[in-house]
Amino acid sequence: MPRRAALCVALFVTSVLPLFARDYAARPTVQKVGEGVYLFTSSRHGDVGFVGNSVAILSEEGVLVFDAGCVPSDSATVLAELRKLTDKPVRYLVNSHWHWDHWQGNQTYKAAFPGLQIISQENTRILMRDVSVPRTQNDLKQLPPYIASLEKDLAAKRAAHASEAELRDLEQLLQADKNFLAQKQSVQFTYPNFTFAESAAIWLGGREIRLIHAQAITSGDIYLYLPKEKILVTGDILVRPIPFAVGGTFPADWIATLQKLIALNPEVVVPGHGESEGARQALEQNLRLFQRVVQEVRNAKVQGLNEAQTVEAIGKKEAELAAMIGITEAQLLPAFKPYFLDVFLHRAYQELDHSLSDLPPAAL
Repeated sequence: MPRRAALCVALFVTSVLPLFARDYAARPTVQKVGEGVYLFTSSRHGDVGFVGNSVAILSEEGVLVFDAGCVPSDSATVLAELRKLTDKPVRYLVNSHWHWDHWQGNQTYKAAFPGLQIISQENTRILMRDVSVPRTQNDLKQLPPYIASLEKDLAAKRAAHASEAELRDLEQLLQADKNFLAQKQSVQFTYPNFTFAESAAIWLGGREIRLIHAQAITSGDIYLYLPKEKILVTGDILVRPIPFAVGGTFPADWIATLQKLIALNPEVVVPGHGESEGARQALEQNLRLFQRVVQEVRNAKVQGLNEAQTVEAIGKKEAELAAMIGITEAQLLPAFKPYFLDVFLHRAYQELDHSLSDLPPAAL
């Protein structure tokens, strides 16, 4: 894996997409996915940020936002776009889980709307405080040396008379990474002030909004469902193009959750990262992949393989397994193992022997 990609894995829990795109600027897109329902997709921040989704549900009584982005500039950009659509206040902000890229933009909404209810599942609030914040603080110590290494690279390329295009690309990357660091340093950890255990219902402008707990990638996942409109917002229960298993993962529960989501027969599916178009099919593809991997793990254990041997043996099938979810591109395949397969295999094997901890392993 390239040095920058490896650093992204080590430093930050991110989507795979930014590792391969070359547009370093943060330019969001806005897509109407239903009546009064909008998808905001943030762009990446250099090679240490990511592409993430937020969803806003508009009504005459106010707005609900699902996921706040990873830094204040993300949420500020979404809020600016929201202001073009409505002058109603944001009354509810839902954090889908504890990963930093879904809640560390909370402060923007809280500052703009002091009476805001910030909602999460009860485990998520604990994991934000006990896991996400310490990891973020540790990550911030590692980012400045990485930026310094980019500055050295740029100086070396200038001395070697690299092409203007190559220099411009690295200059833009360096500036984007510096901007991201400044944003991360400005984060004020703003926690949910309302939590629930299994489910909650909000009626906003006559529209029923269901928030449902699922244990999938974390012990505190929330997905949002609009039963009348049949719109499903998954958080990182679904990430495209590659499922993201780093930072927890409960394979059996994740499979059960996917089955529940498919049974809803949603007409629109919005993933935590990636495109909404085709996401309904992606739920089914992920389910088949997860079931196949878990069965392979069971077979390996019956054959007497230990955990390390199982991961190694099944890992050799990465191309075949990745193809089950449509991953055939040479540039995406190298990310399939570190972002999904390796972690999922370890957790699936461990789950055969004992219940998995709510807290993710320190190594993840």
